[in-house]
Amino acid sequence: MKNQETTEIITELETKIAFLEAANDDLERALLSQHERIDRLDVIVNELRNRLKEQASVIEGLENVSDEPPPPHY
Repeated sequence: MKNQETTEIITELETKIAFLEAANDDLERALLSQHERIDRLDVIVNELRNRLKEQASVIEGLENVSDEPPPPHY
């Protein structure tokens, strides 16, 4: 191989590496953003789950009250 061919190959490889490094950085940022969003959604889902449990308790309490016979009228 001639010296110029070697230089061209090295330049091409360096260009490809630079492109891949930039693409990798973009992917890392996207992945981090997705993880942050998943974490926020996880918090929201947990809050909604707790609210649903609270509402279920309230509903069960109302059902228990309606199962009791009404007080007698004198």
